Parts: sequence; C-alpha cells; structure tokens
Amino acid sequence: MLALGGGLLLLSRGQSSSSAAAPVIKPLHPVKHHLRSQKPAKHASKKAKARTPVVIDGMPGTLAVALRARPVVVVALYAPGAAVDLAARDEAQQGAALAGAGFVALDVSDNKVAAPLTALLTGAATAADRVLDDPAVLVFQAPKTLFVRFNGFTDRDTVAQAAENAGAVKLTTVGSTVAWASQANMICNKLKTDLLSLPLPSSGSSALDWVDKIDGVLQNTVQSLRALKAPTGHEAQVRQMVALYAAAVSGSQALVAAVRAGQSPDLAAFQQKMTSLGARADAIAVDLGATACGA
Repeated sequence: MLALGGGLLLLSRGQSSSSAAAPVIKPLHPVKHHLRSQKPAKHASKKAKARTPVVIDGMPGTLAVALRARPVVVVALYAPGAAVDLAARDEAQQGAALAGAGFVALDVSDNKVAAPLTALLTGAATAADRVLDDPAVLVFQAPKTLFVRFNGFTDRDTVAQAAENAGAVKLTTVGSTVAWASQANMICNKLKTDLLSLPLPSSGSSALDWVDKIDGVLQNTVQSLRALKAPTGHEAQVRQMVALYAAAVSGSQALVAAVRAGQSPDLAAFQQKMTSLGARADAIAVDLGATACGA
C-alpha cells in the first residue's frame, strides 16, 4: 500500500531499501551418547506399561502413531535447552491445535529419533529438507508424506494455515487470527488488482489526478480492513495497523492538496515519514498473518 501511496506519489528518482538479516539456523551435528550398562532390577514389574516402539514403518514411532490417528500431523524439531527452540515448539503446537492437526515434538539431539527421521527425509525434494536443523516445523500428510517445511521460528497462524492446506479436517474457529488474516489477504489482493487497473498518467499535469485515484483505492482498502472483526486478543494490534495505514493515506492526500495550492512540500521528509508508517503497519500485518498486505 505504502509503496504506491508514497513512492509513486513522490515520483522520486530513487528509493532506499533495507533488507532484514536472515535468521541463522544452526545445523545439527551427530551426538554420540555413552550409555552405562545396567543390570536389570531383580524385582522388575511384570506388568510394565507398554511403550511406543522407537521406529514404526521406517519413521519415529510417535510420528507413525500420530499419522494413523490424524490425516495431517505437525512436527516440531527442537533441541533441549534452547529457548528459541522451545518457544517455536509451543507455537507449532498451538498452530496444530488451531487447525485440528496432530502434533509431535521430536528432539533432534536424540539419535534414536534423528536416525529414522533422517532416513524418512532422504526422499525429500530439496537438500535443505533432508537436514535436521532446529528449530523447524514439518507438516506431514498420512501415511508419511512431507507436505511442507519451515526452518527457524514459525508463528502459530502460519503453521495452522499450512496444516489446513495439507488437509487438516478441523477448520479454525470464526474470529481467530487465521480467519481474519484470510479476509485481510483477500482485501489486499483486491487492492493490487484495483491499482493495476488504473491507467498511468499521460502527462505531468494529470499526475495529481492519478495520485488522487490511488489514494481513493487505498482509502477504500483501509475502510475494508477496519470493518473486519478483529481476532480475539489482537484487537489493539489491528486498530494500530489500520490507524498507521490511514495516517499514511491522509498524509498522501494532504501532500496532494499542498501541491495543488502551489506549495512546495518537503518531499524527503514526507518519504521518510511514509516509510516509517509503512514499516510499522506492515510488520503488524505480517505478524497477524496478513502477508498480502505487509509483504
């Protein structure tokens, strides 16, 4: 929104951009476990609780059991003691719950788990999918097909959407972040279509009229986003996002009015302000899953 509402408005000759540093994912190195030999207890119970086999059908036992119970299973890869890994694991579990998918957390430092999982992934499409990095989220379809993989920290809404795309049977509840994001993405995709349908100005004298039309499309988009029911627990975030977008559109309209009045606004200051508003609003949109608005 801000790229067209600000960058095209200014008709400037250049625009600076910055790139966010990609998250570094630490590779998993083989860990050798030295086990002490122990003699079986003399009075061990004969009615020991049955345990899930370590390996079933060539994959970690817990994953195999989960895929028998659910058509889609979310797998969180983590290493014990890593705060980010544990946070990512919890986020993946909540995403699986939102979509009604199964969930399994696998400790990649445990060779009894890592070995069968590595063997299972040998047929993955890319080399990256065949490496047990952590944290990571893998979405499997029954009987044992890898549908998609996310390396690094992945928020619950992205996990839920991926699980739904894989065929999870339970839809997210109305009013959830995923449902809101889906509607917001539809609105912002329509925005792109509407903007592309506007003919470019044929002369400098028609440029301001062209920008007025852009601002009109942007304002309608902001109003549509404001009309959506915000997801429970994220009302403040949605209000802030919409307010930031609205402020950007208002700023664009004010700039056009100033130019029409014969004034010479500080375009550099305006560009900086628009960039700041856009970055803040886009960050909220992406955090809530509205990637079509904030990407």
